Amino acid sequence: MKIKIQTHDLLLKIMKISLFQLFLAIVCMSMAYARESHAQELLNRKISIQAENRTVKRILGELGKEANVRFIYSVESINANRVSNLTAQNQALGEILESFLKPMKINFRVSGDRIILSQQISPSANMQDETENINEVQAITITGQVTESGTGNAIPGVSIVLKGTQRGTNTGVNGEFKISVPDGNAVLVFNFVGYKSQEILIGNRTQLNVALEPDNRILSEVVVVGYGTQKRANVTGAIGSIKTSDINNVTTGNSSSLIQGKVAGVRVESGGGAPGGEVSVIIRGTGTLGNDQPLYVVDGNITSSMSFLNPNDIESIEVLKDASAAAIYGNRAANGVVIITTKQGAAGVTKINFSTKIGIQSPVKMLKYLNARQYADYRNQANDNDNQPRALANDKEFNPAIDTDWQSLSLNSAPIRDYSLSISGGGEHAKFFLSGQFYDQTGIVVDSYFNRYNFRANSSFTKGNLKLSESFSASRSVNNPNSYFGRERGEIPTIPVYNSKNNGGFAGVDPVYNGVARGINWYGLAKLNDNLYTTDEILGSLSAEYEIIPNLKYKLNLGLDYSIYHAYNYTPSFFFSRSQEAFNDIARLEEGFTRSLSTLVENTLSYSKSFGKHNVDLLAGYTDQVAEARNIGVIAADFPTNDLRVIDASNVKVNSTGGLQRNVLQSMLGRINYNFAGKYLLSATIRRDGSSRFAKENRFGTFPSVSAGWRVSEEAFFPKSGLVSDLKVRGSYGKLGSQNIGNYVTTSSLNIFTDYYFGGVVLPGTALTNFANPNVVWETTNTSDFGADLQLLNGKIAITMDYFNKRSEGILTDLPIPRYGGVGGSIVKNAATIENKGFEFSGTYNHKAPDKNGLNYSITANFSTIKNNVLSLGDGVNPISGGAFTQEGLLATRTEAGHPLGSFYGFIVDGLYQNQDEIAKDGRTGNATLGDFKYRDLNGDHKIDNNDRTYLGSPIPDFEYGTIFNASYKNFDFSMFWQGVQGNKIWNSSKYTKLLDYGNNHLTDQLRAWTPTNTNTDIPRNTILDPANNKRSSSFYVEDGSYLRLKSIQLGYTLPASFTQKIKIDRARIYVSSQNLLTFTSYTGYSPEVGRNGGNTQARGLFGAGVDVEAYPQAKSFFLGIDISF
Repeated sequence: MKIKIQTHDLLLKIMKISLFQLFLAIVCMSMAYARESHAQELLNRKISIQAENRTVKRILGELGKEANVRFIYSVESINANRVSNLTAQNQALGEILESFLKPMKINFRVSGDRIILSQQISPSANMQDETENINEVQAITITGQVTESGTGNAIPGVSIVLKGTQRGTNTGVNGEFKISVPDGNAVLVFNFVGYKSQEILIGNRTQLNVALEPDNRILSEVVVVGYGTQKRANVTGAIGSIKTSDINNVTTGNSSSLIQGKVAGVRVESGGGAPGGEVSVIIRGTGTLGNDQPLYVVDGNITSSMSFLNPNDIESIEVLKDASAAAIYGNRAANGVVIITTKQGAAGVTKINFSTKIGIQSPVKMLKYLNARQYADYRNQANDNDNQPRALANDKEFNPAIDTDWQSLSLNSAPIRDYSLSISGGGEHAKFFLSGQFYDQTGIVVDSYFNRYNFRANSSFTKGNLKLSESFSASRSVNNPNSYFGRERGEIPTIPVYNSKNNGGFAGVDPVYNGVARGINWYGLAKLNDNLYTTDEILGSLSAEYEIIPNLKYKLNLGLDYSIYHAYNYTPSFFFSRSQEAFNDIARLEEGFTRSLSTLVENTLSYSKSFGKHNVDLLAGYTDQVAEARNIGVIAADFPTNDLRVIDASNVKVNSTGGLQRNVLQSMLGRINYNFAGKYLLSATIRRDGSSRFAKENRFGTFPSVSAGWRVSEEAFFPKSGLVSDLKVRGSYGKLGSQNIGNYVTTSSLNIFTDYYFGGVVLPGTALTNFANPNVVWETTNTSDFGADLQLLNGKIAITMDYFNKRSEGILTDLPIPRYGGVGGSIVKNAATIENKGFEFSGTYNHKAPDKNGLNYSITANFSTIKNNVLSLGDGVNPISGGAFTQEGLLATRTEAGHPLGSFYGFIVDGLYQNQDEIAKDGRTGNATLGDFKYRDLNGDHKIDNNDRTYLGSPIPDFEYGTIFNASYKNFDFSMFWQGVQGNKIWNSSKYTKLLDYGNNHLTDQLRAWTPTNTNTDIPRNTILDPANNKRSSSFYVEDGSYLRLKSIQLGYTLPASFTQKIKIDRARIYVSSQNLLTFTSYTGYSPEVGRNGGNTQARGLFGAGVDVEAYPQAKSFFLGIDISF
């Protein structure tokens, strides 16, 4: 009986009370500050600028950059294309604006972090000339006000034009306007720099209030980099960005999968479709033999994953790919860095957003299995070929009433639901963002589910020169995996599902009667087994930033990452049959806890200054991070009843374990960014790390980088009206490090309780349990990158291209120690070298219709190709074999110098033996017969042995690509995301379990097996004994893993504002969507997305990548959702 542990325990209750108190505190503080203005602080900022013979528009742009403020205005209203001059040295911004704008009769007003400009004219004067031509008898006078959506602030200077004419007006100081139109069919067009344009049909209205939405494309000019932000135009490193709109269309239990297919050079491997399943993120190829996952930084806090995040909370994702961008994080950046920024509150009215979606999932693909009659015939033929007696269940006592379809029992449709609620708002000095999520997914594989609870509280407070910010998230995930689906030697169609006489109620395989030496009802065991994995995690950061003097800021950042992981696995007593693993006389409980705590203290000092055309940004800092993990586990057995499932109820305590892991990392860092006139860019970074994982003499490592860029389009000789409107070339080189070892590898340990046998008696002794190498040092990665960023057709097309070379050296490997030395084993050594070379391309095309209700669309595409090559494993290091795909120990992969990491390795199948001469030629007359596999004799010695094995392909694709299409028309929106890989191979181990091994039901391909009358086939003869060893590792298992998949498609409709306003809702949108709707592939398994998670027992990890040991099948999903804003 399955028992689902309740999640409403004491910890959750305490968290609810604390979080509610925090919510009240933040709201109250925000309301207290909401009406305070920081206009004076903004206008007091000291600015230096020198601009001669430039347009007002350009001067305002430079002034905004220096003052870190945004100017909002209409180009036509203030005549921003006129030429002017502005010179100021360390002068207050307010004084500069007074002297610069007043002569041009331009008003300015501070609104939040924006300054709104408008011409000094009355609203009535704006329109007097434009309405004279309208017939006064038929004219309709329209009055109203234009405000900013969300804040309600008035916007002066908005251009209002009667569509199809040159007649129009501008809004006044308070955003009011007045205009005459011929009739109710007239359409007014509202335009303003920094906001999305709107077209409104007049109808029978005479009063019209319009709310303009900020244009996010303009707001996204700044990208998040390590310890700060940088204008994209000035970036000299390789950084990939993901927009919020590109991740909101994906529903997932692991937020790491949001990156898949969206950033060039980043490969995301999902090992099947298990709810909340593991996801691997590989940036620019694997350059280590250990952990190749990137560093994650969430709101400035360093953590090991982003899987727990609520996708609805994410504001932006930046991927730092080269050394120039990532070197600021030093030793942890060798695998790249993923920076996640979550949403913050904004000044203005409080916003409430609620979104919900419900969906249904079903398997992307179902395999074709033999029915009971076909299975019995196959087994009879195999027994006949082996000269073995037939099993009674398949022959004389075959029961046609039993024909169990185990696949249909195990794979079913399943529901999924997702609810999110957020509240945000604040004032000029205090802002907040609160959110909560409940995600619940039942797996398509029987007895599997995953759910997650999320809460987030972000807030910021400013007072004078001091700014306080906090980011807090709490989450609980509950994972109930099916650990038995796809296990080898399991259910066969000639046995029933249930047997009420058995302990547990499920039927089993009788070894003699069914003719299967080992067969388990894995479906029944999954139903009986109770396994639950719960993770509670708190991630928080608190920062204080103080501007000591103008442009010089000190920041203290405190981070906390705390988690408790609970593993619970109860196997009750049961009986299916006397087959191996088909009975359990004594119930067993394995339970353990791991508590992890990581604290981070960062002190940084930043300085930003412009001297004429010289612009300098400096950063210096010191960080200290301490990580500690303590675990405890107990194995207990012999319970009085299967209903008592706690340790204290057991009669036998089998084993108990406990451990402590601790490491410290201390670092100093520095960076300088310099640009001259926005044309010549230079960036240099250095970081020195000290890690407790290394011996004292090797504890510190220094990791520098340098990059440069040239904005060619800013040169005087560059054509201003050509095809290319913006062009930047850049290059970088740097050195990154990795502490890719355990915490105590450099320290030897002894077991003082080791007994040994000597002289006929057992004596107490001491044994060396691990060999230490105190000379181990950092793995290092040297990366060079050459790239170009360009825009075509005035920004309609944006293209980024990069070529990189990433060479990782001193990679830690295990050097074997001969047993004749007395002990044997291995010792860690810096030895291996791996190189990754590649090319990346990404491009975006934006089309904007002349009017809002027209067809607007964008197309974003990315492409990358990476060549991975192991240059050396080091002297004395043997090739690394991995990818176990059977319980018999057969291996699929081999890592050796001169080949990609984890390449497939084995014999090449050259068809089937059709005559005795072919068998004799290969020297296999003793074991092979007609219909067995014929292997290629690579060395020509007329015998087939291990010397004839070779490399059979790589799980690494030749290239990867992704395409996102977004479109809108009137109130409709549409999005589509395609993702694919090409040229990779997959090791399909189901061919072993479902075609060559005898313990499972087989696929219908078995009907094509070789017989004397069916020789034109690639399936060998049926056999149980397999004297020719057809099951050995070979090209028979290797398939093309290329695929193109429609990952997501969505169609939405936003309800008209005229309707939502009546029901007091700001905005309401409904949509339908689907994930994994279409897949184009030649792979014969469940899904070509195999990753490196293998199956439940084999082929996991780096050396099992691409080995499909019945990975959890992918699901296609259909959703209905609604988004509501108040």
